[in-house]
Amino acid sequence: MKPRLSSFLTSAFILSASFLGLSPPALADRPWKDAETPAQIVSEHDLAQPLATSLTSLPDGSPFALGTTGKLYRLDPIDGRLSTLMDELPPLTAVTATAQGLWAVTQAPRPALLNIAPDTGVILNHIGFTKALAAGSHISALQVTDSTAFLVDDGVPAFIVIDLKSGQSQRLLEGVPSLSGHAPLMRHGQPVTTATGQEKTGGNVHFLLLDHSKDWLFYQTATGPLYRIGTNILTDSSLGPAERIEAMTNWRRTPSLGGLTIDRNDTLYMIDIDHGDLLSFGADRLPWRLMHDDKLYDAQAITLLKGRAGPQRRLAVLLTPPSSEKDTTPTGKDNHQHLLEITLP
Repeated sequence: MKPRLSSFLTSAFILSASFLGLSPPALADRPWKDAETPAQIVSEHDLAQPLATSLTSLPDGSPFALGTTGKLYRLDPIDGRLSTLMDELPPLTAVTATAQGLWAVTQAPRPALLNIAPDTGVILNHIGFTKALAAGSHISALQVTDSTAFLVDDGVPAFIVIDLKSGQSQRLLEGVPSLSGHAPLMRHGQPVTTATGQEKTGGNVHFLLLDHSKDWLFYQTATGPLYRIGTNILTDSSLGPAERIEAMTNWRRTPSLGGLTIDRNDTLYMIDIDHGDLLSFGADRLPWRLMHDDKLYDAQAITLLKGRAGPQRRLAVLLTPPSSEKDTTPTGKDNHQHLLEITLP
């Protein structure tokens, strides 16, 4: 077992971070402003198979999705058709796409990191990391550079860092407040509740994105705010927990989100399920509202797509109308999932 801080020291670090490093930047956030040229929905398709809240795309814009049973699918954004990548793949809990192919995490009881060829589904690399897990761990998202994989554990909130060459893994920053949800999850102006009427927070850390310099990770829970931390902060073995906590920056307050992605210019796109808006937030830190549509209240995941003509940018948005759990804002739609295609300005 790896050594851990005493509960006393951890509490001290968390308390100091909450007062000093994590909250003040959000106080200066500019309000969202309507873009002069709005985004537009150009198509909508029913999906034949139920999908989990996980969409990703290769650098060329080819999208992939996870089914609710952990099956990996190619996604055709033109007609919403899903095709299994390879039946023999084990069930997966999280997936991301890079120039190296697809990277995914297998489901419990023995999660492992897989590198998967996107054209054939062949497993190119397999790295176990069970020693970096805790009882109740669940990997919700991951990002991968040429040398390192960064995972977030939303079951027992923490970062997990895996060296791709040595296969060594370590668990960092367990219990830090920015990895846990603290505000109620809002949808269509109302708090989302469980079947027993309790307000939901949207869970712990759910979104993890890597900028295109591979120097920065953006992460947040479904209710925000958005935080940023340097990848070198998580890989530098000379740093301790206090130094890492000080490096966690509150980057932007966000509403409750049903999807978050990033483009090659490091512009973040997010779906605001409280107000039904598509938002963007670039490296210039200017906040834009790109469109409003009532369909976006049901958003669960988004990914960038390749433009059908020239440099045009598009988004795919997974919509899941409320069904099994009580939601205080039922839309009255059927319970089939839909895929929206949105062109960006």
